[in-house]
Amino acid sequence: MARLGHSFAAGAASALGHLAHGLVDVALPQTCAACGAWVAGSIGPVCPACHDEVCTASRLPQCPRCGRTLPRSAIHDDGCARCRAEPFWNVAGVVRVGRYTPALRSLLVGLKYHGHERNAGYLADRLAAELRDRGWLGELNALVPVPMHWLRRAQRPCDHARLLAGALARRLKLPVIRAARRMKHTPSQVRLGIRAARFENVKGCFGPARRYWPAWLRPVVAGKTVCIIDNLISTGATVHEVSKVLRKAGARRIYAAVVARPATPGDPPIAGFPDDGPLP
Repeated sequence: MARLGHSFAAGAASALGHLAHGLVDVALPQTCAACGAWVAGSIGPVCPACHDEVCTASRLPQCPRCGRTLPRSAIHDDGCARCRAEPFWNVAGVVRVGRYTPALRSLLVGLKYHGHERNAGYLADRLAAELRDRGWLGELNALVPVPMHWLRRAQRPCDHARLLAGALARRLKLPVIRAARRMKHTPSQVRLGIRAARFENVKGCFGPARRYWPAWLRPVVAGKTVCIIDNLISTGATVHEVSKVLRKAGARRIYAAVVARPATPGDPPIAGFPDDGPLP
């Protein structure tokens, strides 16, 4: 009898909870973080259509070394023909959520320029799922977000790479180490379409994190395997420069994880998949 009463109470509490949740949805309707369509609060921050788009982009074959989306026949265990011919490519591997689809672009723009922190949580969920499929996840000792210059931080609502790294760290049970800092304020990479200009723009921009006191607060990467976190990789210039700092600091191995890797000139088109949109 007591068990029946407990079951009835639990059922009533559940029903009241659903009713309260529904009333909140009516009073404060939630919209999709990607397309703006109304979604029920129980679904999450992204509507089913946008979520399906993100998952479809994730399933496209990607090079394990540079993260490019390519036909499966062009991808090999040690990379694709493109990254194997890039002498600057100095990270052991890249994982990305997907190609730069409209949904991923909208989520990144909302996080980067409008400070929508819920986007970081959703993107971290997707990125964590991709990382769990990689054999090197177990090697990682820490995550390192791409640092933002203090002047750029004053212009933006949030430090998007740091938010993404924090959300991802909570899901993977890994620490975040701010082992690098941006020493120079330069024009946004988005405005630079030429690959050589992007590399020149960030050359020498990053350096080791400032010394902290006491000593145990100093970020240490020596002997560790670390993963650089950013919103996207285009030419690879930023990841290249940050990885040089980490390597000089003694990092044993360096990977990178990003939300998207847009197509670059020369990448073959993916049949039945839309072209990438403009960079944010």
